This record gives sequence, C-alpha cells and structure tokens, in this order.
Amino acid sequence: MPDIEYMFVVGIYTLSILSPIIIFLISWFGGNWHQKRLRYDLLAREKAMPKDNVSTLRSPLPGRRVVRSDLLAINIVAAPSHWQLFNARIKSIFGGNIKSLDKILDWGRQEAIQRLRELAISNGFDEVLNMRLETSTIQADQSGNSKNASVEILAYGTGVSYQ
Repeated sequence: MPDIEYMFVVGIYTLSILSPIIIFLISWFGGNWHQKRLRYDLLAREKAMPKDNVSTLRSPLPGRRVVRSDLLAINIVAAPSHWQLFNARIKSIFGGNIKSLDKILDWGRQEAIQRLRELAISNGFDEVLNMRLETSTIQADQSGNSKNASVEILAYGTGVSYQ
C-alpha cells in the first residue's frame, strides 16, 4: 500500500500541472458559452425591431420635413476571454488573420448599432442619420504592455423626427 505522504505529493504535483489546463478549459467553455448567448440575444433584439432606422445618409430624403433632431451616442466595451487572448498570441507568432478577435469586433459593432437603434426609438426619433462608428483600443499602460485587451466602440448619429 502506497505511503500517504507519497500520494499527497503526487496529488499536489498533479494539481499543479493540471491547474493551468483546467483554467484554460473553463475559460474556453465559459467564454464560448457567454459569447454565443450574447450573439443570440443581439439577434433576437435585431429581429424584434420593426425596421432598420439607422443610415449613413448625411441628410434626410427629399420630401421629408424634420421637426426635431438631436445627437445620439452609444459606446460599448468589448473584450476577448483569456482563452481567446492566449489563442491570439499563439496565432500572432505565425501571422495571419486572428478570427477569434474579429468575432469580438464584429459583435461589438453590431451591438453598438443596435443600442443606437434602441436609443433612437426610446427618445422618440424616427430615424438616425449620418451614423458613424469610432473604435479605440483600451490598454493598461502607455507602453502597450498589457495582459488584457479591450476595444471601445462609439456609435453616434443624428436622431431625427419627421412630420
């Protein structure tokens, strides 16, 4: 029968080796589940909208009289999970497009535009004209050495009400 101390030491070594793997797996499963849920929620909110009231036109279509207008702005912060950051660092060694980060940016843009639509409706505007997106990277320090990565997306436009 093996010695209790020996089994304890083997157990500790096993845990010390498996802990990073377990953390990465939890991050991978949890991150994927969370992002899929966010995408499904966004898709459901987009489908619930009666029409697309956001456009990049600079002025309203001819024949429509604007009775009220105001600046509308929404910003969100999107960030990858630890697994996606690890995956991106590995892929950046070899070069090429990092698809996992593209998915985050795509979701962030869609979410910002959807929130702008919802803000326009809640403020009583018929349409948002001249919609623009601005993106900025958020990092922990000025040198760019950060273990975290996130991006802020600002969506803004002119909310208009027609007569």
